[in-house]
Amino acid sequence: MASLTLPAGLSVHLLGEEGLLLDSPHQRLYALNASAAFIWQGLSGGRTPAEIGRLFGEHFAVPRDLAAAYVANVLDQYEGLRTTRIAPAESRGSRHARRPAVQPGQVARIETCALLGNVFRINYGSAQLAERIQPLLYFGCPTVRTSEGALTEVAVLAAESGIVVVADGELIGACDSLEAAAVAVRACLIQLAVRPSGGLCALHAGAVRRNGAALLLPGDAGRGKSTLSAGLAARGFEMLCDDTTLLAGEPLRARCLPVGLCVKRGAYPVLAPDYPRLASLPEWQRPDGQRARYLVPGEDLAWAQPDASAPVRWIVFPNYAPDSRTSLKPLSRHEALSRLIHGVYFLSGTLDRRNLDTLVGWIEGIDCFDLPLSSLDVAAVLLGDLCR
Repeated sequence: MASLTLPAGLSVHLLGEEGLLLDSPHQRLYALNASAAFIWQGLSGGRTPAEIGRLFGEHFAVPRDLAAAYVANVLDQYEGLRTTRIAPAESRGSRHARRPAVQPGQVARIETCALLGNVFRINYGSAQLAERIQPLLYFGCPTVRTSEGALTEVAVLAAESGIVVVADGELIGACDSLEAAAVAVRACLIQLAVRPSGGLCALHAGAVRRNGAALLLPGDAGRGKSTLSAGLAARGFEMLCDDTTLLAGEPLRARCLPVGLCVKRGAYPVLAPDYPRLASLPEWQRPDGQRARYLVPGEDLAWAQPDASAPVRWIVFPNYAPDSRTSLKPLSRHEALSRLIHGVYFLSGTLDRRNLDTLVGWIEGIDCFDLPLSSLDVAAVLLGDLCR
């Protein structure tokens, strides 16, 4: 059989002996174990299936028929990807509806807040909306001057039973409940601040700093990353981010996002000994229906300065389970990146070869771990020892 070439838009990215296969036009990423990575790398190099089979057998010391079976399996995947015709992902710009500029009569109160060098002048459609939402948008800055950074006009207007959020004529968010409006507006402002930052991507992860280096805590909701971050901040770590971490610069560093730390109801008793003021903080409803309190940067817990950043030296995936034994378990960088990528938003709007290569190069210098945990105290000791 003649040599093959990868279909347009497919690329192989090695991470140690394992790797990732990127289908950029369809925005898909496939994890490759060592054997699959070897075969796909051979295909990307223009080798024939017979050559790949021979080299595979020599490299992994397997019989010729077994090597041929592995290659045949990957060739089936190759054929499926080559013949798949799915329309590329819709461009980011077309997803957003447009609204006309806010009219003067719609504005009842104007407030400001700042984040990542951006100043947001928020035009509220009513004084009641401002009183309901603005107290959550402290962001570590009690007073803001409009000359302190790039100015963005934001409108928060009543709509049916909830609100809409408009920035420079673009509808960027909405919420169908007034009770959850403050948390929804907070999320919109974080999104607006991150967009023009010049960074590579935003990760669904918290981050804390110790001895000049950052510990990244990724994970889905309910895994305990915010509770763990708060516990670490009470034990000598410094907060960088909660839930959203911006990677920016060359080399990549985690930038500070001083937006406060979300503590859900289930974590109140766990964190009460470390944060006596927690019980007196206002409670806010989130769009997912859960209720939470927010610890304020510099007031309730130690937080880095707004312009701070740090290189990421450790990635730890917390997973709270009441019956688990709290322990740190080494994790391959390949597996860590495969998990992490699902919570990555590239600021360019697309996952392409260059972006993925940058992330692969970044994670090659990071130690990665799983952290099943049932005890915050034990987890804090383990991570304190790790981050010396």
